[in-house]
Amino acid sequence: MIIKVCAVVTATNIPDVKWMVEKAEQCNADIIEIRMDYLSEKFKVEEIRKLTSLPLIATNRLHEEGGFFRGLNKERVKILLDAAAAGFDYIDIELMANNSRKIVKNIKALGAESIVSHHIFTLTPRLSEITKIYERELSIKGDICKIITTAKKIEDNLTCLNFVVEASKSNNVICFCMGKQGIISRLLSPVLGGYITYASIGRGKESAEGQLTVAETKKFYELINKN
Repeated sequence: MIIKVCAVVTATNIPDVKWMVEKAEQCNADIIEIRMDYLSEKFKVEEIRKLTSLPLIATNRLHEEGGFFRGLNKERVKILLDAAAAGFDYIDIELMANNSRKIVKNIKALGAESIVSHHIFTLTPRLSEITKIYERELSIKGDICKIITTAKKIEDNLTCLNFVVEASKSNNVICFCMGKQGIISRLLSPVLGGYITYASIGRGKESAEGQLTVAETKKFYELINKN
């Protein structure tokens, strides 16, 4: 069983990006996500790519999907495509983004894989609704489909996990619940076929509620693998 843990870098400046990337390597993260929408100073994606040999995800999240990018959408997308050209392995693009299909096509042409994502911050919908979102993501022709919901009750984890079990049989999917009630699905999603799970560099560095640290997440997988 291969489980990949992605460390999320939420730094607001380049020196902290470097520190967090080094920390991710020390924690034995498998992948690192650079949240470019957190950065408040100018940066060169080429310099960030040189910081590590680990696979990198470039994310420049829309404000509507919990991100902090406030500029023009054209500028936001250019940063993502520049990251693909600079050698980032994955580019996260929102399902709701303008011209998402065209953006995915451009990402592929630049040699990166695309993660087509959709976030729901108010609830976890029924399995049938998650499946409809998934079908829309498939139509964009991305490499990985990502659907993140919010758990309002423990049972919501089962909805996401049931989806992962079936969808992962034919495609690369990422699906779990945010929130303290969603920690179960964060941990079990990759065990049941999810492509990766996300974790923070340390306490106070989370990009979403319910995110455990990389060390905690890795420890959990070590324990279940022993059994």
